[in-house]
Amino acid sequence: RKNTKMTFSVPSALFCILFSLLSFKTMSQPYHMNTYCNQGEFTRTSSYGSNRDTVLSNLVNSSSLGTYSNATTGLSPNKVYGMFLCRGDINATSCSECVQTAATEIATNCTLNK
Repeated sequence: RKNTKMTFSVPSALFCILFSLLSFKTMSQPYHMNTYCNQGEFTRTSSYGSNRDTVLSNLVNSSSLGTYSNATTGLSPNKVYGMFLCRGDINATSCSECVQTAATEIATNCTLNK
């Protein structure tokens, strides 16, 4: 039987380690896919608009405390509900960054949509 020995060079080993670390960093970054807005609209000065801003702000603030939260503000028909639930395999920092990104995207892309 012939005995073969596999060897790694130091540069190859370092490349593998760095590539692995970079892939973990990339995976933890929030990635916005789509924003879907309802067809209903509201005016800038309506109660709904300020309630939505309050709910988004509350969710962003609570995202630094955990990976799940819900918020409700206002009275019908201007009542606003919000919730986030982060996957169990991401850390609290990534969860918070994702919630912040989502809140920004909602405020930007659904400016006057419910």
